[in-house]
Amino acid sequence: MSSLSNVPYGKILDYWYERLSNNPFQIKFLLTKIIEIIAFKKYSTKQNNNNYQYIDFPLPIANNIPQNPTISIVVPTYIKNQKDINDIENLLQSISKQSISPNNVIIVDDCSPIEYSFPKHIQVYRQPENSGPAKARNFGKKIALENNSDVIAFTDTDCILSKNWIEAIISEFQNSKKAQILSGNTISYDKNWFGIYHNINGTLNGRKFINSEQLLYGTTANLAITRQVAEDVNFNEEFPLPAGEDIEFCFRANQNGFAIKYNSQMVISHNYGYTTNLFQNLKSFNRQFRRYGQGETTLLNEIPEYYAYFDKTEEITAL
Repeated sequence: MSSLSNVPYGKILDYWYERLSNNPFQIKFLLTKIIEIIAFKKYSTKQNNNNYQYIDFPLPIANNIPQNPTISIVVPTYIKNQKDINDIENLLQSISKQSISPNNVIIVDDCSPIEYSFPKHIQVYRQPENSGPAKARNFGKKIALENNSDVIAFTDTDCILSKNWIEAIISEFQNSKKAQILSGNTISYDKNWFGIYHNINGTLNGRKFINSEQLLYGTTANLAITRQVAEDVNFNEEFPLPAGEDIEFCFRANQNGFAIKYNSQMVISHNYGYTTNLFQNLKSFNRQFRRYGQGETTLLNEIPEYYAYFDKTEEITAL
């Protein structure tokens, strides 16, 4: 259960206390959860969004993915330091090792302060000004549609793809015709406590409706959509930060009958960038959830009924 602003502190901690009743990390997790809650709620805006009713999403529209689909990978980038350079190199290496190669790799550089020389086979588009990942993904999506892509897969520069990531996407779309969006298993590359925390918390694994295969949302670090979705739904460019724009996108897609499914075989490792320095790690952890708190304010302005749906979901722990 994420620490969103409509959920009382005590309810959050009670949930995780019961959820981790036999877990050796229970107390350590709860203490870290308190830090998350404080960071998140300090930067979110309290709003009265409790008077909205849950309305079922439409029945799923079947996808029409062909046997040998054209697939594009879209990556928004903002390269500002050596870690970002190392991350993009690790990502590109993992793309080159895919069991099924993508037809296109589209990099949308969001006016990075450091210019990076990408391999020639990669399509690179540099934005004239920094406008945030939502606008960058929309631009990349447009290019992918112009390339006649049947499937558009999104990931981020700080991710490493498992070698069968694309293969898993294609297979799932072909075997699950009711799915129009797939969200995968995003595990932490970091092996320290904060990485373990994110895995238990399901920070980047979206949320699933209770007793259902359908997701309320997945995260754009590990997301694939069909051409039908790409033509019908855009990322909301009112979101200035990488926080909440993927939730809003998925909510709109659900409203349009594009069902989202979790695929555990779509595995990605996400590098949060933690080090051996506890103080620096705490700053990084706080910064992440402060950003999520800010993103939530925009999310509730755009979807005031969001919590009526959130309350019917549960986290997906990274496997």
